[in-house]
Amino acid sequence: MATVSLRVPDALKRKMDEHGEINWSAVIRANIEEEIDQLESRSIGHAVATSERLSGQIDGEEMQNENTAETIREWRDERHGMDSD
Repeated sequence: MATVSLRVPDALKRKMDEHGEINWSAVIRANIEEEIDQLESRSIGHAVATSERLSGQIDGEEMQNENTAETIREWRDERHGMDSD
């Protein structure tokens, strides 16, 4: 298991010391895990929302006639400043 160090204000450390029965490492670890879970949920939620929004903008009939590989090449060339001709 990795070790992470952090700094807390002296007053907070004194209060923590008053509660020696608490495993502060476990408390901090649980809070970090919760924060990571929330961040990952937001990232997934954002990706799903973006995907749904973009999917709603796609005309399925029009896409059947599109060469998506060619479209990707064109976008890539534009982004990198290359001429596709």
